[in-house]
Amino acid sequence: MFLSAFVHLMITCIAIVLLAPVLFEATLPTQLPFFFLALAIYIIVSLSIGSVLGLVVKNQAKLTMIAQLVFLPSIMLSGIMFPIDLLPDFLETIGHIFPASWGYRLMLDNGFCFENLWYLIVIFFAAIFVCGIVLKKQKAK
Repeated sequence: MFLSAFVHLMITCIAIVLLAPVLFEATLPTQLPFFFLALAIYIIVSLSIGSVLGLVVKNQAKLTMIAQLVFLPSIMLSGIMFPIDLLPDFLETIGHIFPASWGYRLMLDNGFCFENLWYLIVIFFAAIFVCGIVLKKQKAK
């Protein structure tokens, strides 16, 4: 399911990136390969968090609500929807906890650097670790 979701999200994002200049007069990123690599990394990290949530929360209705509680603030406080400078300082600081702000900075032109990548790597490996622990506990039952 992880791989399927990744492929579908990448296809959707590619379509949006390619259609945005035509439909919204947007400009394409100057370095498309780095943009798509950063996008792929952000999608993988987000899916890994979703995998943890899917393994921990058993009820589908609760999972939907918890996922919204995790990902909606992530998008709202990351600077993707509106400039992060418009937020009060404490909300800007809270926004840096979520991976969306790091993924957004990574996707900006000339943003693909270790300074913007390290946090996503930590979150990804933490999610793998938690998934491993939860799967081990489920097998033991």
